[in-house]
Amino acid sequence: MGLLTRLRERWRQWSEARRLARDIDPAVFLAMAGELREIALAASKLWQDDPSFSARARRILEEMDQLERIAQRPEFRRLSPQKRLELRRSLILSRDQLLETMQASPPPTTTIQ
Repeated sequence: MGLLTRLRERWRQWSEARRLARDIDPAVFLAMAGELREIALAASKLWQDDPSFSARARRILEEMDQLERIAQRPEFRRLSPQKRLELRRSLILSRDQLLETMQASPPPTTTIQ
């Protein structure tokens, strides 16, 4: 019984380590940066009359360009897994906020379809 329990625990630890490695891989950050860029571009078109949002969208685009440059460099892998996890959580939060902003945008027309 003890051997089987230890084996299961090792398997669980190994699976968790693999999942973490997949979550903080630089390719994931490149994909997330591309996704955020697309969402920011779409949101900026919906809110083009709002100068404060346009500035925010430009800042997001610049930050995603910077993230792509950094994630492609070998130094990015040297960041601690904790830092990369925090960055990942921040990107997910930003994506969710942008999507909420897009949902709150005014309709393009007042005519009911």
